[in-house]
Amino acid sequence: MTKFEKKKQRIIEKLEDFQTLISQWFFIDLDSEKSKKLRADINRKKSFVQNILIKTGCAKRFDWEPPKLVGGFGMQNVNPFDVFFDPPYGVDVKSIIIDSIDEAIGVLLSTDEREFEDDIEENVEEKNISKNKKEIFIVHGHDNELKEKVARFLEKLNLKPIILHEQVNEGLTIIEKFEKHSSVQFAIILMTPDDLGNSLKNKDSLNYRARQNVILELGYFLGKLGRNKVCALMKGDIEKPSDYDGVIYIAIDPSDGWKLLLSRELKNVGIEFDGNKVF
Repeated sequence: MTKFEKKKQRIIEKLEDFQTLISQWFFIDLDSEKSKKLRADINRKKSFVQNILIKTGCAKRFDWEPPKLVGGFGMQNVNPFDVFFDPPYGVDVKSIIIDSIDEAIGVLLSTDEREFEDDIEENVEEKNISKNKKEIFIVHGHDNELKEKVARFLEKLNLKPIILHEQVNEGLTIIEKFEKHSSVQFAIILMTPDDLGNSLKNKDSLNYRARQNVILELGYFLGKLGRNKVCALMKGDIEKPSDYDGVIYIAIDPSDGWKLLLSRELKNVGIEFDGNKVF
């Protein structure tokens, strides 16, 4: 067996091991310590698996539309690894991933050294699959103080806040600029009481609301990233938008307890940072 064949065999063994891990997830007590260890193991190894799927051309994505009776926003171009622990209703993400891995193994078995000479890396667990691994988009309204506070908190964790108006225009329209910078790992939506409104039936009783652009961008990121990678920070007594069930809402409190809650959500989707820097 050549050096390349041995390397290829080790990669296949790692892929098959990952298939076993994700299959175990659906037969484990989610409140047990064992589930926490298994979840961490999956998160640590999924970057390696995704990299191999991309290299072999076997990576899959899917679109999803909610059932009419359920309602809500659809999702497009979804990476099954991103929603594995919180899949959209009716989607068998485990089968999508397992099928992709089976195809990748088939490609590897039929590949000779000349095709993949230096293209397959074994130790990509230590590499980021995306150059945007630490980028967090901040959607905001008129509360500049809160925007700066959240941005500085992310920087303290060595994460990179993306604020649209701080990015170079490059002759792009607002929509084009937004699309260009929205390929991030997580989105934080700052829902602050900037507007007043209500239905015509209750026009004499106005409620505090977030800006319309904030609600629009909330829906955009729910569709692009999945609800587990979107978190809304709510300030004051503000009206929640309808049809956004499943969104993570965290209240801004004077004692800054929101920082701990937000850091848990970031950690939950595999974003790495030093937890000792939260406070």
